[in-house]
Order: sequence, then C-alpha cells, then structure tokens
Amino acid sequence: MAATLSVDAQQPDGDDDSASEENEDKEIIDPCLTDEGTDENISQGIPLETIVNMHRPVSYIKNMEDIQNKDFIFMISPFKYDPLHPERRPTANYIQNRRGNRSDVDHVLMPYSKFNVTKNKKSVWLFNREALVILKTMCDNHTATFNDFKGAIRKCMHHHCELGSLEKLINQVYSNEERGHFMSIVLSNICNLSLDVDKICGQSPPLLCSGSNRSVTMSQEQVASLLACSVFCLYPMRSEQKAKNKYRNFPNPNFNLLYKSGHPRKIQKLKCIFHYFRRVTENMPTGVITIQRAVLPKAHFPRWSEVKTDLCDLHLTTGQKIEDVPSVLQVDFANKYIGGGVLGSGCVQEEIRFSICPEMLVSLLMCEKMEPNECIFLIGCERYSSYIGYADSFQYGGNYDDNTTTHLNRELLKAYTSFIPSRYGSDYTSGIATGNWGCGAFNGDKYLKAIIQLMAASAAGRPLIYAAYRDKVLINSFYIVYEFLKDQKATVSDCYRYLQRYFSQ
Repeated sequence: MAATLSVDAQQPDGDDDSASEENEDKEIIDPCLTDEGTDENISQGIPLETIVNMHRPVSYIKNMEDIQNKDFIFMISPFKYDPLHPERRPTANYIQNRRGNRSDVDHVLMPYSKFNVTKNKKSVWLFNREALVILKTMCDNHTATFNDFKGAIRKCMHHHCELGSLEKLINQVYSNEERGHFMSIVLSNICNLSLDVDKICGQSPPLLCSGSNRSVTMSQEQVASLLACSVFCLYPMRSEQKAKNKYRNFPNPNFNLLYKSGHPRKIQKLKCIFHYFRRVTENMPTGVITIQRAVLPKAHFPRWSEVKTDLCDLHLTTGQKIEDVPSVLQVDFANKYIGGGVLGSGCVQEEIRFSICPEMLVSLLMCEKMEPNECIFLIGCERYSSYIGYADSFQYGGNYDDNTTTHLNRELLKAYTSFIPSRYGSDYTSGIATGNWGCGAFNGDKYLKAIIQLMAASAAGRPLIYAAYRDKVLINSFYIVYEFLKDQKATVSDCYRYLQRYFSQ
C-alpha cells in the first residue's frame, strides 16, 4: 500500500453549506477514460523502473515513542510492527476528557457522547444501542431481513430516510447466498463494531481543521469501528444539508446519501464497502493508518517567475492507473472536500479510489474542506477491491489482496534464519538442501518461494541445492530465471525490488 495524497483542485464551488453533495452533478469526465480511450500500452520518457528504483522514498515517519509534538495525535499506544509477531495488535489509547464532548471544538462528537442527547435531554446513544442490539440478535438468529436493517438505520437517524440503492443491492443484486451471508454474518459483525466503538477507539478523533498542520494515527480496527458507525448514520449533526454548526465545512461521513435511490454506480460503491467489512471482520488487520493535514505557509510559496530549476525526470504511460504504481506517493487532484462525492453519486478518480480503499473514508469524519495551499496525506490505507470501468460504467470487480512487503519480509526472514550459520560471523558455508516450502497443502507459489530461498541463501553466503522432486517444469523455468539474473549481475537487493513490484501488482 502506498501513501496517498489528496489535493484541492479548486473545482467550481457549490453552496458551502451543502458540502455533503458538493460537486456530485459537476463531474467532468475525460473522454480518454471512456470508449474513446486506447487499450494500447504506450510509454514515453524515463523508464518507470528508473524512477521507482532510483528515486526510492525515504521514510519520514518517526517511531511513535519519539514524537512529542502535540499536533501529532495518537489514538493508540506507542506501537511498532514486529516481523516476529505479526499478529500483535495496537491497543487503544484511552483519554477520558476527549470522548466526544460537544464543547470541544477540536474533536468529533461521537455517537456515544453524553452530549449526544435529544431535545428532551435523553441519551441518543442508549436509544441507538437498543436498535443495534435488536438487529444483531436477529442477524445471529438468521431471521434478519432488509426491512429490519432499514428499520435500524431509520431509528438511528430518528427520521424517515429513503434507502432505494441499499434496498436494491440487498434484495435484487445480491444472490441468495450473498444476501444470507451479509444479513447473518457481515451485518452482525458491523453491529458489533458499532456497539463497541467506545471501547475500540478509547477517545474521540481530532478534527483536522483548515489551516492546521495536524495528524492522527489509529489502528485499522479503530477505522473499521468508526466506519461501522457510518453504516448506521450514527454521527450527530453531520447529515443535515444546511448545517450551521461546527461541521458546516466538513463532509458528511454518514452513508445516508449513498443509500438513496440513484445511479447504479451507487450500488457498486456499496458492494466495495460491504466487501471491505466482510474482509476485516473475517480477519481484522493489525496495521495503523495516519491521516495528516499539511499547510504550505505563504512565505514558502514559490516565485514561479524566478524558479530556475531544471525540469524533472518524466515517465508517461497509458497502461497504468495511479493506484497501480508501486512504491511512490500517489497524488489525487480533485475536490476541496476530501472524498468528493464518494458517499453520493460521484464516481470518478477520487470516488473510485475511496471505494476500493474504504479505510480512506474515515478522513471524511475529521477533515475540513481544503484551501488552495493545503493537502491531506492518507498513509497506510489498504486496498480491498478490484474494479472495472469508470464513471457510469464503474463496477465492483471482486476481491483485491493488497500484498505488501510485510509478507515478503516475513518469508525472507524465516528462510534467512534457517540458512545463516549458527555461529554468527563464522566461515561455515556448506551447501543447503531445500525445496518447495509450503507449496503442497498450503497452495503456495513455488516459483516465488524458490526465488525467496535463493535470495536468503545468497545473503547467508551459502550455495543452494534446490530439490524439486519430479517437477521438471520448475527446474527448467527457475534455471532460466537464475541465468538471466546472473547475466544481469543482479544482487539480492535487485531481486528484493523486483519482488516488491510483484507484491504491489
């Protein structure tokens, strides 16, 4: 997963008080992205590999325990990934005085806040919890229907809302098997994430307001819990179209507009989002996500007429999308409201990216509209869905496994640990006999495992004997690859970069 940068492209503005529907009817679709475009893969300029491999970014993210700046907010306790224990999860950082207090202008008013009350001063959260518990019980008993789901959403919103796109997805688009699994398993898990949001999050997320250089870091589980609340439209004061409160310049993070009847692409976006919930509730990821708002001070604005810098390296391609280029900063110039019309009818570049990477949607909860000298970094958001088409032709394209180098590093470390001499620094360099690790019952990629073991043995300084019993195809094809790499004088680090690209595709 690469860092993604969202930048305000200053598209025509609507009424600032209707941020939730900003720009939905003003899509400008590049004809090259429709049938008028070419399927031919054309490249010009500096080779892509040169830019990716020779200009590799240096990590600028410090260890959490080393950061003392109050503008870097952590919703988790200091956490560092340990390749020896990839199952370890971040733990919530509990701060009692930041639990969604309405008078706290710097933080999100959370669904469970004691200040989230009705006109009669009754707790909204207690009422909503009851609705969610009832729905979850029906899901667990395999009796829940769309009408039950609809009823829970309307109770949580406290008014009638039209849910035509949601109803069509569940009752018409989903197969009987898909509908049964969603209503009994996935929806029950979404209820759990919503009901436990106060425990999972531990504190209210900060608002990243215009003009501020702030960031927030949270676990992927916390993101899932916050987004589960969006499913039931639980965030107070965020769904009003003409809001006059502190959220008037913030997007609407609730899903009510996405649920409304409209273009079929709404249904496809919902399929992406619900697929995300299926994935994370089956196997909750253990990573962290950072959302960072950055402001360029006026004193640092370039004097363009005086900039004498040479032009940069350039690679042009018709064959790749932004999200398919690995190991680079992926930049999206779009709407001043983060996410654009992703939770409405919009379905072009930014909206598609947020649909296939739903963890990005949590930025709508916290990020005020951008000014021309501002940008927002979304770091660590995973991709969960493939897709086909664009705009009106956009469709959910099935599951996408965002294989990061975490998996590669784990396999390399496992091999290297067994290959390295037991006495570090010794010249004990006898050969190693190995074979197709994890490629039988585990259905592993034997070609990939062979290259990984070649790299580990090379790093350990030991010759490799690869016993691929009765596998003539592997022996011949792997040796061709080996000879090519030797002819190119490839090093272990070269192979590592090649595999990073493979895992990013």
